[in-house]
Amino acid sequence: MIRRLLIPLLGAGLLLAATAGSAFAKCEGEDPPEFCKDVAVNLSIGGGEGTLQAGIRETVTIDVSLAEQPYEAKSVVLTFARVADGDALVVPATASVRPGLWTADVLLNDGGSWTVVAQVIALDGTETMVPFNTIQVRKAPDLPPVNTPVTPPPTTPTSPILPIALGLMGIAAAALLGQGIRERSKRRAAAGVAASVGSAATADHA
Repeated sequence: MIRRLLIPLLGAGLLLAATAGSAFAKCEGEDPPEFCKDVAVNLSIGGGEGTLQAGIRETVTIDVSLAEQPYEAKSVVLTFARVADGDALVVPATASVRPGLWTADVLLNDGGSWTVVAQVIALDGTETMVPFNTIQVRKAPDLPPVNTPVTPPPTTPTSPILPIALGLMGIAAAALLGQGIRERSKRRAAAGVAASVGSAATADHA
């Protein structure tokens, strides 16, 4: 049973190796086909799903090759353009440890259809522009409304001198009021004494 399974698997592996070897041999020959002369760029978006979501930073993988071999480039830049309004975003890619493999962090502001173009700059300055099919970007998720707390206006601190001054003014007013009452009482007492003396003098005279 196991031997029966191994035979087809071995055959498929040999066929794949023969096909790859044939392609490499064509590119290494005297008259290589056209695809061996052009820089090829493979783009992996959204983990291979081919879609992104607006408002979320996602990583895009760029695989650059020439004649089916990793291609050493000087720089790789992706340009995203929204079809609806032409809003564009330019994202420089970062080279990874593996030759020919680049990554770019993409954050798109809105959903819809977006075009993608890869710009590959070779070590000698040669520029290659590779357009891709239009990708679909999902709209950003709706966020719950944020209730902003109302901040009360700042209160001006009361100076300690003001209560002291008000207290002193109250004491002074009370003292003046008391002095006025005493003066009025004295005048009334003096008037009463004078009236008594006057009445006694009149009685003696009579």
